[in-house]
Amino acid sequence: MRPTVRLGRIAHIEIGLHWSVLAIMLLFTWSLADVTLPDLAPAYTTAVYWLAAAAAVVVLFSCLLAHEVAHSVVARRRGVPVDRITLWLLGGVSQLHGEAQTPADELHIAAAGPLTSLVLGAGFGVFAVAVASVGGPALAVATLGWLGALNVILAAFNLLPGAPLDGGRLLHARVWRRTGDRAAATASATRAGARVGYTLVGIGVAFVLLGDIAAVWFVLLGWFLVTAAHAEATAALLVGALANVRVRDVMTEHPVTVPIHTSVSALVEEWFMHHDCSAFPVVDERGSVAGLVTLAKVRSIDRSRWDRLDVADVADARATVAAARPDEAITALLERMSTAVGGAGRALVFDGDELVGIVSPRDVQRAVSLASLRSPGVAGRPDTNSVPA
Repeated sequence: MRPTVRLGRIAHIEIGLHWSVLAIMLLFTWSLADVTLPDLAPAYTTAVYWLAAAAAVVVLFSCLLAHEVAHSVVARRRGVPVDRITLWLLGGVSQLHGEAQTPADELHIAAAGPLTSLVLGAGFGVFAVAVASVGGPALAVATLGWLGALNVILAAFNLLPGAPLDGGRLLHARVWRRTGDRAAATASATRAGARVGYTLVGIGVAFVLLGDIAAVWFVLLGWFLVTAAHAEATAALLVGALANVRVRDVMTEHPVTVPIHTSVSALVEEWFMHHDCSAFPVVDERGSVAGLVTLAKVRSIDRSRWDRLDVADVADARATVAAARPDEAITALLERMSTAVGGAGRALVFDGDELVGIVSPRDVQRAVSLASLRSPGVAGRPDTNSVPA
């Protein structure tokens, strides 16, 4: 998941917010200011409730960030690079660039988040009791107690035994250690994640039918878990099928290029209409690759502008397109392709400075189809590489 807003870096890890965080923060603030805090600490003004609620929600998302930073710091100490942390609607995701090398590494990485949340929850609870014992404001006690409870709930929820939750990572580590089979561990964790998700959906639907509209959160969380578990299982099968495949085995060699100052009209008539390609590398006057122009990008432009625009005006810059070497694993390239801003899911392949190929989604799909014809023993045993809150 790519962040909508970048907040900066913590411990050299990029921190970002997805736009959905703003929606959930507003919902939490409204619920806290309008219902929860007035029930726990009556007799304050509406403005005070809203100020306390806004402050509490900001602190809560700081706690979510601490949960993710804990995952990331332990991951880096265990030799797994971390690309970024993104906070979103249902918590946060630490994007790990690689896999835990041993079950013990995975166990420590997965446990770090819930342990951090439990410590924070206990801390806020102790603080609330201390403020109450000295006769502090009831609103402060209620706010601190709410923060403590939410952190404990966050830890408990994440410890449910199913991928992609932290409890699913712990289950994966246990099965991996017991069997020595990473692929079997992934299958067990994703099946468990789907079961947990369906259970939450069922609980939510039952409570909604009984009149508790707030239980729709169980449905939302459950459906997220089911979807994420199935996606993780599919990704594991994909990476396993391509475990021994190199970029050179997949790429289309010696792709047709287009000069950077070609008009869009000429691009359509002389390139797209005459070649079975949906993208062309763009070269400058010196023959160096400057970017990639795609059919989808051209189709988004009004036809009346085609004669006035050059390829340079519509191409994705080279820096935004995933790049690869012919001898590297296709699985490593797939990670970069999934996060690249430009190229619409394609990658340029270079041998030194020379462009030698291009990898498209169609090329990857063909490689997967061919891999499915091989014997089951050829597939690798990959693991997932993201840790949600």
